Amino acid sequence: MPTLGWLVTTVPELRVEAGPVGWQTRPVLGVVDHGEEGSVPAGHLMLLSGEPVAAGSAARVRQAAAVVAPAGTAPGRLGVPVLRATPELSWLRVARVIAEERLREARERTALLEQLLAQAREPAAQGVERVVEWLGRTLGAHVLLDGAGLGNADGGSPPDGLGTPVASSPRAEAALAAAGRATVADPVAAGRLRTAVLAGGGLHLRLAAVGRAGAYLTVGRVKPFGPSAGGLVAQAAGLLDPLLRLRAAEGERERAAELASGLRVAVFQLLMGGEVTLAQRAAEGLVPGLLAAESVRVQVLECPAEERNALADACAEATAGRALVVRCPATEQHLIVVSPVEGPEPAADAGWGTAGRVLRGFLAGHPERRLGGSGVHPLEKVAAAYGDAIRALAAARLRPGRAALYAVEDRLVRVLDRAVAREWAAGVLAPLHAVPLAGRDQLYGTLGLGLEFPATSAGRILGVSRNTVRARMDRAAALLGLDLSRVAARAVLHLALRVGESESGTGASAVRLAEVLGAEAARAWAEGLAERLAEDGRDLRGTLRAWLGADANVERAARRLGLHPQTVREHLRSAEQLLQRQLLSGGSGVYETALAFAALGELELHLEPGRAGRAPEGAAGTVHS
Repeated sequence: MPTLGWLVTTVPELRVEAGPVGWQTRPVLGVVDHGEEGSVPAGHLMLLSGEPVAAGSAARVRQAAAVVAPAGTAPGRLGVPVLRATPELSWLRVARVIAEERLREARERTALLEQLLAQAREPAAQGVERVVEWLGRTLGAHVLLDGAGLGNADGGSPPDGLGTPVASSPRAEAALAAAGRATVADPVAAGRLRTAVLAGGGLHLRLAAVGRAGAYLTVGRVKPFGPSAGGLVAQAAGLLDPLLRLRAAEGERERAAELASGLRVAVFQLLMGGEVTLAQRAAEGLVPGLLAAESVRVQVLECPAEERNALADACAEATAGRALVVRCPATEQHLIVVSPVEGPEPAADAGWGTAGRVLRGFLAGHPERRLGGSGVHPLEKVAAAYGDAIRALAAARLRPGRAALYAVEDRLVRVLDRAVAREWAAGVLAPLHAVPLAGRDQLYGTLGLGLEFPATSAGRILGVSRNTVRARMDRAAALLGLDLSRVAARAVLHLALRVGESESGTGASAVRLAEVLGAEAARAWAEGLAERLAEDGRDLRGTLRAWLGADANVERAARRLGLHPQTVREHLRSAEQLLQRQLLSGGSGVYETALAFAALGELELHLEPGRAGRAPEGAAGTVHS
C-alpha cells in the first residue's frame, strides 16, 4: 500500500512541514479537495484552500492521510501531517502516481496469492511444509507453525502455549524463541487472540491463530510488518487451517488403512497355519462373509516394491473387497490375493477367477511384473495353494507372457499311482502323527514353507520368528530321522508332503521310494523332463547331475566337473529356461529335478521310509536363513 513516506520520495515537489511520529507509514490512497461535499475517504490527501479550517470541519480533516496547505498559509493544529507543494505541481499527476502504485501493488499481491495457493495444491502433508517455506522466503523471515493443542488427549495447549512444531523454516525455532514469542503465544494458542505482535531480540514478530485446532503461525523478521506483509501472514494462516485439517484426516485414513493391512496379514497367517475358524472370525472385521466360501484360489503378483501399495488398493477396489489382498510380510515385491471360488465362472476367467483377471490386467505394459496362480483348493489348504502359486510364479518368470497357473499335469505327483504313493508317504510322515494335533498342524505348515523359503521369509509369512521356524524344522527332522541340510532328504520330504499330507500314517510302510519312482509313468515323466536339456548343445544334463550330487553347491559341482563356477551357473540358468523350473534360488524346482534324475537312475537318494537317510543320532536337520 502506498505510504506518505513513499509519496514524498516519489514526488519531489512535495515536502513534509510538520507531522506526528511515524508519519512516513501512513497509507495514502488518493487525493481529495477540502471543498468537496461529503466525508473524506480515509487515507486520502486533502487539498486545503487558503482559508482557515472551520471548527466543524476539523473531524473531517482528521480522516485524511495528510493535508496539503498552500504556500504562505498557516493551517493550524489539525493532528495530521502537513505538506507543502510547489506551485507547478499537478494534482492530477499525483493522483495518477498513487493509483498506478496501488495497481502495481494489487497485481503483486495477486501474484503472491497465486504462488501461495500453488504451494497448497501439493498433497496435504507437503502443502503445509511448502506454505511455511514459501512464506519464509517471500517475507525474508523466520516462520514457525506450532501445533499447540494438536494431538493432546484433551485438545488443550501446553501451559506455556508452545506445542510441537509442525513445520518451520531453517533455524526458525531458536531465533523466534530468542525474540520472546512465548510471552504472547499462550493467548493466541488458546484462541483468546487471533493475532499478536511484538518486537524483541532484533526481530519484529507477528503471531496468527490457525483455525480452531490450537495451532498458530509465528513469523519474525528484521523489517517491520507493513500492511502487505501482515496481510500475507493472515492469508497464509487462513490457508494452513484447511491444510492441517486435511492432513489430520489423511493421517487417520492412513492409520485405518495400516490397521486393515495388518489385519489382512494376520488373517493370511492364520490360514497358513491351518487356523481356519480363527481366520474366518478375524476376516469378518474386514468384509462380512469374506472367507465363507469352501474353496479358494491364491495368486501372487510380483512387482516393484514402490508400486505394491497402489496395486493392492486397485485390486481391492476392482474386486469390491471380495478378495483377501495381502502385502506379503516376507517379500516386499509380492502381493498375495486369496479369492473365494463361488459358483460357475465366466469363460474369460477360467482358471484365474475375477481377482486373477484383474491381476493379469496389471501386467500389460509392465515387463517388471509377473503373476503366478494356484488351482482351486479347499479353504483349509491355503498353504498348499500358496505354495502352488509361488511355483507358478517361478515358471512365470521364465515365460514371455509373465503369467502362469500351476500346471499340475507337468508335475510328478500327477503321474504317480495315487494309492502306492500315498502308502509310501504315510510311512515317511508317520512319526509326525505322534505329535498332538495342534503341534502337528504347526509342523506341517512350517515344513511346507521351510522347504520352499529361507527361515526368515517363512517366519514372516507364518507370523513367527526365524528361530521358531528353525526349531520346528529341527524337531520334524529329528522325528523323521532326516538330515534336511541335504537336497535328497528335502526332495523326498517335499514329495511326501505333496502326496500324503492329509494321510494319518500309523507306522513304517512296505512301499519303498524306488517302487514309487520306478513306475513306468514316473520314469516317462522324468525322461520327458530330462530330454528338454538336449535342446542345448552343452552337457547340461551332466552339469545338473553333478550339481544335485553336490547338494546344489555350485563350487563343489564346479570342482567335480573341472569347470569354472560361473560356467556352472550359466548351465543352470539355461536349464531353468528349458525345464521351466527355478533351480538357483532353491525350492520345488530343485526337488522335482532331483526326483526326476533319481527316477532315471542318475542320482542316488538312498532314502527309504524309516531307515536310510536319517540324521546321525542326536543330530537335527539344518535350515539356513
